[in-house]
Amino acid sequence: MRNVAEVVRDRVAGGEGAVVGRIIEMKGFSTLAFNELIAIDDDGTVHGEILGRYGAEKLKPVAASMLAGGGPTLEQVFVEIHGPAVADLGLSCGGRAEVLLQPASAIPQELWALLAGRAPVALVTRISGAGRGPAALVVDREGRRWGGLEGPPEATEALAATARSLLSAGRPAMERVEDEAGVALLEAWVPQPRLVVVGGGEAVGAIKAQAGLLGWETSDTDALRGLDGMLDWAGATAALIVLSHDPHVDVPALAAGLARRLPYVGAMGSRGTQSRRATRLAETGVTQAQIDSIRRPIGLNLGGRRAPEVALAIVAEILACHCGRDGRPLRETGGPIHG
Repeated sequence: MRNVAEVVRDRVAGGEGAVVGRIIEMKGFSTLAFNELIAIDDDGTVHGEILGRYGAEKLKPVAASMLAGGGPTLEQVFVEIHGPAVADLGLSCGGRAEVLLQPASAIPQELWALLAGRAPVALVTRISGAGRGPAALVVDREGRRWGGLEGPPEATEALAATARSLLSAGRPAMERVEDEAGVALLEAWVPQPRLVVVGGGEAVGAIKAQAGLLGWETSDTDALRGLDGMLDWAGATAALIVLSHDPHVDVPALAAGLARRLPYVGAMGSRGTQSRRATRLAETGVTQAQIDSIRRPIGLNLGGRRAPEVALAIVAEILACHCGRDGRPLRETGGPIHG
């Protein structure tokens, strides 16, 4: 998705045409990923994939017609895969997918920049009713908005609030909301965290193993070498874990994470070490509010001391942060378990 977003971002910026598509409803296809993104540009080149070549064959002529028409439009295309094509795609069963095609020019460019940066972002489009059309609203996790929709302003406000709520749950989601202007499709894209570990020792391998159980990727360095590149790779959902106790390493590493406003920055060490670090960070110009945002000491208070136990506490805290939770026991909370 990040690669497709980068292509679309560059094409739109260059004034070139493209149509973007994604599956908005699916029946069957039990082993198929739902949150795929495809882009078809005005020379017929396909970026990304939906249902392999079968999806591209079905979508390309519709996209070409949309681009040739010149005017903004919105198309919903049904793609069915049955018979030998099921095995060809490596699926366990066939099915039917509804794909929404939308001109990239009708979507605020901020969407592509946020997706390319691996930032959580939601897209709202009216797909039926009086307000149906390609115009779209983009909402980020902080509540910033770009674009707009047909319909009453109060309806748009409500949709934006719902979109932000979906983003705060920390996982991809899709929802249809019906109001007086029709049916709006809300799509929330939330990349999994990528972990960047600064430091060495047994804990690094334990953190990689624990993160791997969740399908999270990890990159590490025992100094500052390559840190900027690792943070670029991790993007806006990065979790920076500083294990080093060397002030020539831990202070600049923490300052780099704070400067990027990462959602999770944590540092290992005793309370005395944390206090000395805070003083050094302040001396470099880091504000008190930024220092207070550091998870220090790092991890949830699970009581573990061995490297795998410490890794569990750290990764659990990252998960809670990513999903907008505080890590309390469920028995101390009320309402639905999954929010």
